[in-house]
Amino acid sequence: MDRIQSIFRGDRIIQDFGMVLLEAREGYAKVSVTVKDRFLNAHNIGHGVLLFAVADAAFALSVNAAVDAVGVQWSLNVFRAAKPGETVIGESRIIHAGRRSMVCELTVTAGDGRTLARGQSTALPVSREAIAGREQ
Repeated sequence: MDRIQSIFRGDRIIQDFGMVLLEAREGYAKVSVTVKDRFLNAHNIGHGVLLFAVADAAFALSVNAAVDAVGVQWSLNVFRAAKPGETVIGESRIIHAGRRSMVCELTVTAGDGRTLARGQSTALPVSREAIAGREQ
C-alpha cells in the first residue's frame, strides 16, 4: 500500500483534479472525482477528458501497484454524460498480466451507479532506468 500511496500522492493530475483514492491493491484500483465547474465543456456537462483522467488514474494505480509500468494504449467509449456536481468513479482491473504487457478493463460510473464509459488499456512493464531515459 505504501507504493500505491506514493504513486497517488506523486501524480500531479490526480492531485490537481482533486481525485480521491477509494480502493487499491495489486491489479485493481478505484478513484473518484467531483465534476466541478472547471471540468465542464461547452455543453455544460463533464468534459470527456475528465472521464478519461479518472479511468487513467485508476489504470496507473492498478498496474503500478506491483511493478513500474507505463501506459501505451487506451480505448474508452463514452455512453452517458457526467453531470455538474456529481461524483465520477474510475475503476481499473487487470485482465491480463504477462511478462511484456498488462491489459486492463476500465469502467467509469456516476455516483448513482450509471455507467458512463467503458474501455481497455495496455501497459508495458519498464525499468526505472528506462523511465528516466538512461537505458538504451
